[in-house]
Amino acid sequence: MSERPRSERIRGILAIAVSALALSVIVFGFTSEPSTAPTVEDRIATLSDAIKCPFCSGESLADSQAGVAADYRALIAERVAAGASDDEIIAEFAANFGDTFILDTSTSVWSVALWIVPIAALALGGGALIVMKRAASKREGV
Repeated sequence: MSERPRSERIRGILAIAVSALALSVIVFGFTSEPSTAPTVEDRIATLSDAIKCPFCSGESLADSQAGVAADYRALIAERVAAGASDDEIIAEFAANFGDTFILDTSTSVWSVALWIVPIAALALGGGALIVMKRAASKREGV
């Protein structure tokens, strides 16, 4: 009978190890920097993906085939060539068209919460299951 509690402990340790590994991968993904600086073309593409076309129905500047979207992509290229930072360019578009036209909100509080809340819920749920399982095995006298 001593074999069963030992296998349960091993499963618990494995579950904790896998959870810790998954959490460390997520934290590393948030904190790691790209290994090389983005090229001008990469910056233009990223900015075009991050800004919604003000005159198209929900498309980013990168996805839109409208002439106005091509004009705005050219404007982004000009601003990048002039030395403007990505944040400055996004701020200019937000000032002209409003924050709703900025598609890339990866650094906003809400987008961070969309990552943190499910992870925290899984961790708390897993912890609650472990506590409930231990309480049940104590009641059974195992």
